[in-house]
Amino acid sequence: MPIGPSRPLNLAKPESIDIRQAARYFGARGEADSATLTLLEKCAAPLLAAATPRAVWLEADVESLTQAGILKGEDIFRHLEGCSEALLLAVTVGPGVDGRIRRAGVGDIAAGVASDAIGSVLAEQAADAAEAELRQWAAREEKYLTGRFSPGYGDWPITVQPKVAAVLDTARRAGICVLNTNLMTPRKSVTAILGVSDHP
Repeated sequence: MPIGPSRPLNLAKPESIDIRQAARYFGARGEADSATLTLLEKCAAPLLAAATPRAVWLEADVESLTQAGILKGEDIFRHLEGCSEALLLAVTVGPGVDGRIRRAGVGDIAAGVASDAIGSVLAEQAADAAEAELRQWAAREEKYLTGRFSPGYGDWPITVQPKVAAVLDTARRAGICVLNTNLMTPRKSVTAILGVSDHP
């Protein structure tokens, strides 16, 4: 199976944001104090309102992804051991979240940092939802998936990000672009790979 074609995934906006997880991203050690939780909850509502989750994915064989220069380093091949195919995934919560984070930080550093933490959690929740959809697809196909593994994990270099975006056609299909720094815009976006196998 060659690479692609990419397909959109319909993602619903999360009903709420995991504030406890946001507190950990915010730097809280152990249980967050009430002032931290109040700040995070106050910042969460406008970010959730601004979120427009989008996702795109494709199925490909591992050999084609290797030949395309997407799979590099040892850790990604360890992750995909026993898998002849893989799914590439890109998820974003949209540019509105980035805008809200920027506005929150104007004249209020704590609110800016809190909003950034919430945006990261929101992106992870969207990626979790996309992964759950892909696991349902795999079950229908009688296939099994590994966990998510993203560029920048281990020795899989972040420099593969432009190639991941290109094969997924993220700019057109999900509004995600990769900057020359290999970071994505909107910032609260996630790319990942999941191995596909015919056995658990």
